[in-house]
Amino acid sequence: MNALILALDVDDPDIRERAVSALLVQQSARGLVEVIRRNATHTPAIRKRLESHSSALEAAIKQCLLHGNHELQYSALEFVRLTSDFRQIPTLVSLFDNSRSVNHQPELIIQTLRYLVGRLYEHFLDKSVDSVYSSSFLKNAEQIRRDVLSSLASAAEHYQEFDRPEEIVESLLVLGDVSDPAIRKIMWHSDGETREYVEQVLKESKHIGVMQLICDFTEVNYPNSKAIEAIAEREDPEFISHLLRWLPDKPSDLVQTNFKQIGNISWLRANRQNLKKIPQALQTAVIRLISLIDLDLASKKQAQKWMLQYGTTEAKEAAIGILRNLDSMEVTEMVLENLDSEDPIQQAWATCQLRSNQVPDAINLLINKIDSPLEEVREAARQELSSFDVDYVLEHYEEFNAQVWPAVGKMLMKLNPKTVLEFSRAMAHPLRKRRTQAARCVHALNLHDQLIPALASLIEDPDDTVRRTSAEILATLELPAARQALVPLVTDHNSRIRDIAVKVLQPDQTSKNPSL
Repeated sequence: MNALILALDVDDPDIRERAVSALLVQQSARGLVEVIRRNATHTPAIRKRLESHSSALEAAIKQCLLHGNHELQYSALEFVRLTSDFRQIPTLVSLFDNSRSVNHQPELIIQTLRYLVGRLYEHFLDKSVDSVYSSSFLKNAEQIRRDVLSSLASAAEHYQEFDRPEEIVESLLVLGDVSDPAIRKIMWHSDGETREYVEQVLKESKHIGVMQLICDFTEVNYPNSKAIEAIAEREDPEFISHLLRWLPDKPSDLVQTNFKQIGNISWLRANRQNLKKIPQALQTAVIRLISLIDLDLASKKQAQKWMLQYGTTEAKEAAIGILRNLDSMEVTEMVLENLDSEDPIQQAWATCQLRSNQVPDAINLLINKIDSPLEEVREAARQELSSFDVDYVLEHYEEFNAQVWPAVGKMLMKLNPKTVLEFSRAMAHPLRKRRTQAARCVHALNLHDQLIPALASLIEDPDDTVRRTSAEILATLELPAARQALVPLVTDHNSRIRDIAVKVLQPDQTSKNPSL
């Protein structure tokens, strides 16, 4: 035994490795303690061997932690941290028992406890997380978690006997879930002072495990009131970001019911809002959150106004789609402000909002945006105007404000080079009503001067209404082709049609033949 211990200090690494192997086989507590004492000087090969025999070292490590001097306790803590030996968590907790006369390095113990708790929590987040343990150990991770929870719960019940009880409570809340008996006991059935520690941790801890536990309570019946209070009152950016990232795109009925219980959330109140601190990727989640809670109207409107002015395109859409309480004039004002934004994305978004929000003069604004130097804006304008083809306009132009008719005509000509051809075909339609409608439409859109041949062909139409409509439109043009098209109507059998042609052509005849 003594010879093997002396061999741990020789210069030859091969001899030291053989000595460690022999001590592991002998399972001598004294020998293994000496192996742990020399943890800092071990070669990588020795460390690997020790890690693969961690079970054999468990008792020796515990002895070093509980009864070793400063040096030995430090080496054991380093070994525990290096090997992520979760089984030593209960031992670390017991080091805070006030009945112990010596605790050599409490801060290092706290750091090691936090590290192990964090690593064990990460294992359940991602089972592929690196571990020095074998697959057989990882299969026992759930049992280890239950053992650790039991140890932490027992310590929390007797918090008066422990230093740093808040660390014990936080570790318990990190590793527990809403269905664990240990969690339900400490959060519902512990004494008042213990619940105060629980409340403190819920409202202050920035560990992802605690923050997720708070969120998980919204997915169960009868959630813990302190968890609900934490959602309502926490304003730290870490929790806000976690809550928004977790928030489901389509919350279940139970989640919606529980969020309604929350009422207001402090950082969303009008006098506390600072939405510029929210990452752009989480802005739409803010809108979803607002839709879930019973936030006062003033705060809702303020959040929506900010999103419409500064939010991403998706956030703007969500703000308009979910929050319906903003005055239409305010929406119009924000859309127009963004229409002049230097940001192409913002300007394109505003372009897409012109028609859906019934912004005044939307058609003209869209027409102007077709010539924008920004590709995103041009494309947005084209998409918004894509439904304005000849057939659509023929069916709906009478529903438009008469003041925008000429603008609609310009728009059609810009969007569709075949506009004149399509209107010409419409004026040759077999149905009289369609022919008349097409003629009146091109006149309203101020396109009749470009469709004189099509209008002239209607002069020979057998229907009086069609001929009269064509004559009335051609009579408004002073172009020679229009006047020439009216000449055959001077002898039309319908007196009203003859009068239209004569009234337009008579001055011309008089100027050519003064004697007339």
